[in-house]
Amino acid sequence: MRFLSHFSMAIALAAAGTLAVSVAPQDAHAQKKAKAPKLDISNEIKPKIAEIQKAMGSDTPASAKPLVEALLAEPLAGDDQYIAGQLAIQLGSSLKDTALQEKGINASLASGKTPAEQMPAFLFYSGNFAYGAGRYEEAAQKLQQAFDAGYTENGVGALIAEANFKLNKFPEGLAALERAIEHQESTGAKAEENWYRRGAGVAMQHNANGAAAKWTYKLVEAYPTGENWRAALSVYRDSANPKLSNQENLELMRLMRKADAMESERDYFEYADAADPRRLPGEVVSLLEEGLAKGDVPSSSTYVTEALAAARSAVPADKASLPASERDAKSAANGKIALATADALLSYGENSKAADLYQTAITKGGVDTPRAQMGLGIANANLSNWDAAKQAFASVTGSRKNIADFWTLWINQKAGGSTAETAAATAPATEAPAAAETGDE
Repeated sequence: MRFLSHFSMAIALAAAGTLAVSVAPQDAHAQKKAKAPKLDISNEIKPKIAEIQKAMGSDTPASAKPLVEALLAEPLAGDDQYIAGQLAIQLGSSLKDTALQEKGINASLASGKTPAEQMPAFLFYSGNFAYGAGRYEEAAQKLQQAFDAGYTENGVGALIAEANFKLNKFPEGLAALERAIEHQESTGAKAEENWYRRGAGVAMQHNANGAAAKWTYKLVEAYPTGENWRAALSVYRDSANPKLSNQENLELMRLMRKADAMESERDYFEYADAADPRRLPGEVVSLLEEGLAKGDVPSSSTYVTEALAAARSAVPADKASLPASERDAKSAANGKIALATADALLSYGENSKAADLYQTAITKGGVDTPRAQMGLGIANANLSNWDAAKQAFASVTGSRKNIADFWTLWINQKAGGSTAETAAATAPATEAPAAAETGDE
């Protein structure tokens, strides 16, 4: 049973992080000072230029606008087209007329006379204007040209991504956003949080090849707040393919609790349901009592009342059975009793005993090994045995690998030992996780 679908969270991530910017050049000439090119203006337009300049210098510079537009409408090329574009940019800046500025910038670009040092900025503004007008194909092309030419201001990389998103080119947009983040990091500056949140939200909505796991991981790797951990784990869980089993969901919810990312009663209900008051009563009691103490769980809730009553009544007999189970686990021919007993011990916070029995289960065999390795990693993480926990998580394969990678990331952040090499080694693959192995409920 699932109490909450976090698809709405993905929608919020995608919407809240919209990356579009709208920047108008106050003075295109000032974007990057360039030596004015030597121009050979035709005699036919010299009088028109003189008339425009006179109007621009008068008390009514707006009177120059129809003259500039008329000049731009002529079949100009080369130097004539460039000077017409420059006049349009200058007048448009003075009048705060972005439409005129756009015409001027595009005329300057089309002339082939724009100085090389100004070309990247002109390409950016041309693309930005196209984006603002909803011409996203043109925007993506121009903005990419600007980026390739060395323009890195005004979040151009993120704007390229957003233009692609508008065109429903989601893989291309995510790839552009990843390049933008990598470029930002290469300069020693951290990319904005909304870039990661936008990527995570889009990846969740359009989860091609497991992109949601990759992007939610990126989000919480860069900005490890409780809110982001909750978003990352929730979005990953709801996008997992195949769907997480109850046991896998429990392993994920345990991390959410460790990361201080439990925020609502529904988080607690999801966790308690995965643990099951009949299977792991001690953990359910501890969890729901914690939620009540924090005020996150209402005492009036029928679910809380019933789940706590069932769990509390089951705890005495469950705990009383553990010593015999521990003895049986050590003498058993396979690791099944050891695995079940380790699960119970872990739920009561007996982490050292649990770790020993998880290792016994792995050694004896006959069990779902990745599940036992996950338990071993969690028990050691609870003990702050970071290296042992990371070693166990590194051994996890199959459908649990991404969950293990999230645990490893949390350990690196908690222990202060995260490195680019470690992050690269543990980042979730973009392929969808493998099918779950047998043995889970």
